[in-house]
Amino acid sequence: MLYRSWSRFVARLVLLVLVVLFLGLVTGQWLAVTMLTLFAFVAWQIYNNWKLHQWLANSERTPPESLGIWSDIFDQIDRLQKQNKNHRAMQKATIDEFMGVTNAFPDASLVIDDKDSITWFNDAARELLRLRNSTDQGQPVTNLVRDPDFANWLAVQDHINSQLEMPCPHDQNIHLAVSAVRYREGQRLIVFRDVTDIYNLEKIRRDFVANVSHELRTPLTVLLGYLESMQGQCPEDLLPAINKMRGQADQMHALLNDLLELSRLQSEEHSPIDQDLDVPAMLAQLQELALELSQGAHQVQFDVDTALWLRGNPADIESAFRNLIQNAIYYTPEGGEVTVRWSLVDKNPVFSVQDTGHGVPHRDIPRLTERFYRVGSDRSRERGGTGLGLSIVKHVLNAHQARLQINSELGEGSTFSCVFPSSRNVQKT
Repeated sequence: MLYRSWSRFVARLVLLVLVVLFLGLVTGQWLAVTMLTLFAFVAWQIYNNWKLHQWLANSERTPPESLGIWSDIFDQIDRLQKQNKNHRAMQKATIDEFMGVTNAFPDASLVIDDKDSITWFNDAARELLRLRNSTDQGQPVTNLVRDPDFANWLAVQDHINSQLEMPCPHDQNIHLAVSAVRYREGQRLIVFRDVTDIYNLEKIRRDFVANVSHELRTPLTVLLGYLESMQGQCPEDLLPAINKMRGQADQMHALLNDLLELSRLQSEEHSPIDQDLDVPAMLAQLQELALELSQGAHQVQFDVDTALWLRGNPADIESAFRNLIQNAIYYTPEGGEVTVRWSLVDKNPVFSVQDTGHGVPHRDIPRLTERFYRVGSDRSRERGGTGLGLSIVKHVLNAHQARLQINSELGEGSTFSCVFPSSRNVQKT
């Protein structure tokens, strides 16, 4: 369309030049004819430019009338304006639909940029976090969500992807689960989900387990005391029954101890007491425990870096290491090998326990840290296992920002490794 218009314009311009040349030739007044024609041409262009300016200054008006190329220019601009208006209407409808959907989310959601400043938030965030459009948009999110745990969690989300549980900044009775999703370059979506009901149910469960465990511990201790006395005084024909009762009571006592330990680790009052921990000395004591448990039935080896210490909670770390060593002893057949290592691997302190036991099927490995989950439950009960050892290990490692790695092959044994962050590495000379 524009090509044809410009072709006609050029043709008319050439025709005008020919007419001017002809009139100049006929009249002999070349300069006067040329100047008059040029003046008329410029005046026509200025007039159409003025109409274009007036129209653009008030785009609601209808396009001005003109002739030739200017008529086509006005029509083309009018079409572009209508297209832009339609595009803007479609974009506004899309934005309105997006805002309607996001405002319907029950979870509080907000978007932050690479400087952690808020660029957008939905109605749920406005209500839950008490945000205001006029003053809070553009503010750093840590200025509005004032919680040290939240600030520390947000600072590492570029390197790891994790979830945070925290109380609501404006109502301690509301408990939130916070997650972050990077969805555009330099932007992250932060979602605050109200998990108060789940949190309260979990707290009730923990309190129930702790209370029941405490209530059962006293009568069980009394029962164990009487069974121990009866073992040396009862008739021979009753001794097998007394021994079986004593074994079952001991297993129940171990279960209660593990339940109380797990309840302590999960309690909100519990927090790791970080101090420089002499891991080599701790492992020397655990080596004596391992030899006592094995009773010479296994080859037990300890490979310990004596200069490597750890920043952490002594009681919790000792509990985790003891559970892994006990599991290796319990589930390794007689004549097998158990190797305990404590060393520095790629600047990370690593504690590992390798055994030559039966191994664990690959399908069961992701569930090993679940409470009461057992692989070969009959064998576990015969060995006295409670099904809580690895769950305790997992909670201890989570509190120390560490992770549990499990490698196992059926018939070849297993390796359980506790990998601690390099920030907890302490070197002693």
